[in-house]
Amino acid sequence: MQIKLRLYLILFAFLLFLIDTFFALNNSTQISFLILVLILFGVPHGALDLYIDQHLNPSESHQKLFLLKYIANIVGYALVWYFFPMAALFIFIGITAFHFGEIDWLGKSETFVHKLAYSFIGLLWILFLLSKNIQFALQIFMRMERAASNESYWVTLANKIYPITLIGLASIYCMLFFFKSYFFSNNKYYYYLVLQQIILVVFAFFMPLWLCFAFYFGFWHSLLSFDKIRITFNMSNNFKGWKQLLVNAAPFSIMAWLGFIFITFLTLNSKDASGVFTLLFISLSVLALPHLQIFTKIKLKQD
Repeated sequence: MQIKLRLYLILFAFLLFLIDTFFALNNSTQISFLILVLILFGVPHGALDLYIDQHLNPSESHQKLFLLKYIANIVGYALVWYFFPMAALFIFIGITAFHFGEIDWLGKSETFVHKLAYSFIGLLWILFLLSKNIQFALQIFMRMERAASNESYWVTLANKIYPITLIGLASIYCMLFFFKSYFFSNNKYYYYLVLQQIILVVFAFFMPLWLCFAFYFGFWHSLLSFDKIRITFNMSNNFKGWKQLLVNAAPFSIMAWLGFIFITFLTLNSKDASGVFTLLFISLSVLALPHLQIFTKIKLKQD
């Protein structure tokens, strides 16, 4: 259940919080750290999709079909972003809710109800982060829409959603308490999950936006995903095993890095940070759809 790794990551988040508290990291430093984390961990964790599929379905004919489907997903979703940006955004929130939920989850995942539970937790978590940072989120979303938007309406809506997400999270964990045997193989995993969620919410509340995103996506989500792959394919939990993961991720990571370099080159003279991050956000999202389809094939073994 990756309990030790989760504990180490929480301790690291606390260290980040202390560093920011004592040194008051400015936005430029935070963004530079975020980009570094995305390059080192965020991109490589998604670059293992081909490796995963090759081991699950090694036939040559399947691999050709896999690449075609993977590229078709990327191109198709990119077209949805271009022609129907708000619809693409809602799709992205939906698939991200499912994916973040399944990585954070410490319970069973055999039935539809299990999946519905962690997807709902993932959705509330994302809505919490968006509503808490609504001003910056609006800068990106309004660019996606490419049209005038009623900013005050969305701010008002976010202010209403913000407390609802916290109430929703508390409610679903209360519900899970009464059905622990159905959702968890061991009752202790329920308490671990509740404690984990409380800590993540507290960190998200107090940490600045860029550090929060760097920690949650770059470290928490990516490293837990790496570890899930390691466990699934029986790789050793030492330097050799983690090195093997990074080596397997290298080919597609390099391709993604070159893509980001190209985006950086295009936006080199831009003074509009929201425009740059909108482009990066969409680039990551079009990779998320095929990535999710591959990752759901993995079943995490019990530690």
